[in-house]
Amino acid sequence: MGYRTYIAEMPKKEYNKIKSMTEEQIVEFYKIEKDDDDGEWYRGVYDYGTELYGFGKYTDFNPPKGSMKPFFKKKEMKDRYEEYDFWVVTPEFLKYIIESYQSKVTTYYNNMSHPFFGDSNWGEKGDFLNSVKTEYNGMKINYKFDFSKITDNQQNALFEILDHIRSMRSEWNCLTPFNLEKGNEITTSWKYEYGIFELVRIYKSFDWNKNVMIYYGY
Repeated sequence: MGYRTYIAEMPKKEYNKIKSMTEEQIVEFYKIEKDDDDGEWYRGVYDYGTELYGFGKYTDFNPPKGSMKPFFKKKEMKDRYEEYDFWVVTPEFLKYIIESYQSKVTTYYNNMSHPFFGDSNWGEKGDFLNSVKTEYNGMKINYKFDFSKITDNQQNALFEILDHIRSMRSEWNCLTPFNLEKGNEITTSWKYEYGIFELVRIYKSFDWNKNVMIYYGY
């Protein structure tokens, strides 16, 4: 399946009880069974909270300083989970991710549209778009272009546009980016332009006074 990262919530009262515990105290607190042979025990990073959202595989987050702190205080507990992301995060962390998603979506659409419309929102159309001729056939409208005027950059962008349409079509035809039955989630889609709305919902509704937010990976 590969390494994925998530955010989850955990009651602050519970977190405050365990954050400074030793290994033995954690084992006792959660009534974890040890292996009869070597005394080893296991509790995954995902067992400490209730999952809120999964970010998928390829994340490149660089959150602001001070927005993450280690989940445990004791070195022995930090060492136990050193191979994983395991942090308590602040509202600034989630805000950063939302804004980074916004930036990714903006860049993605700009890269597809700029070869046709320029850098501004209301840029001048180039020769290719200006070559369009409109033909009316009753209620139907046909558009014809002079493809001899399309540039290499526009051809590349046109392919990206068509590939994007194909991808979004699959999202709606095969996956369905929303669920009417499952909890309070708006969407579980990993597409940035959909996932951002789920993250905004979490950001606005999360009770930071009663809960802590955890960022973890496995």
